[in-house]
Amino acid sequence: MNTESLEVLRLMQESTELLKQNEINEIIKLDKAYLNYREIIDKHLPYKFSYLDEWLLKESKLLHKEAVELENNELSSEKNLDGKYRVYARGTIIKADFGVNIGAEMSQVHFAIVLNKFDNKKNNVLTVVPLTSKSNKFNLDLGPLVIKKLVNKIEREMLLMGLSEETFDESNITPTNGVKVKKLLSLLSYYKSNEKNTYACCSLITTISKERILKPINEYDIIGRARCDKDILNKIDDEVIKRFTNLNLTNENI
Repeated sequence: MNTESLEVLRLMQESTELLKQNEINEIIKLDKAYLNYREIIDKHLPYKFSYLDEWLLKESKLLHKEAVELENNELSSEKNLDGKYRVYARGTIIKADFGVNIGAEMSQVHFAIVLNKFDNKKNNVLTVVPLTSKSNKFNLDLGPLVIKKLVNKIEREMLLMGLSEETFDESNITPTNGVKVKKLLSLLSYYKSNEKNTYACCSLITTISKERILKPINEYDIIGRARCDKDILNKIDDEVIKRFTNLNLTNENI
């Protein structure tokens, strides 16, 4: 074997060893991450930490789905450029899983309001303001109007069927309306349990993947379609301007 062949063989061996070392390093990092998460979960801490195991599983599934789609697109001679994402209008009320995040960043499942002025089916992210029922000096009081809007729409749907929650009893259920009535009542019960004063977390406005948006409870659920009133959006806009811009400064301070 000549000198050139020996040099090629040596380089191949070094490359193989480097790949093996990289694989070992990847495994070590994954093991360290697992041990950290395991320690946190074993502490049985409240709030977002009690949700950590569920979120890690969900996040891994979402990332795996994304990786498979990316791999398929890379291998395909025809890239998928048509777009496939649902379009959301500004002011749409959604429910999203913000996951488990660092410090005071928004975590867990919350209602939110879409702030995008323009959206399209190729766009896979939305900028939203999360909502909470907790009052503090950083949150903007929106009153009960946001969730109340969802409740009112469900109640109107029931009235169209000649039903109301107050007068409802089992005799109202017929073979033709039974399934729909039960689904509407289930929705009404859920949203009424969330019918509290709503606060916009304007300091936590964030951009999320549309994959984080939760599906409606059933086909009669208007979450993801219902939009908050213009006065609510104006109130949020005013707060954002006041909090993040200098537009309200006096001439003396400019």
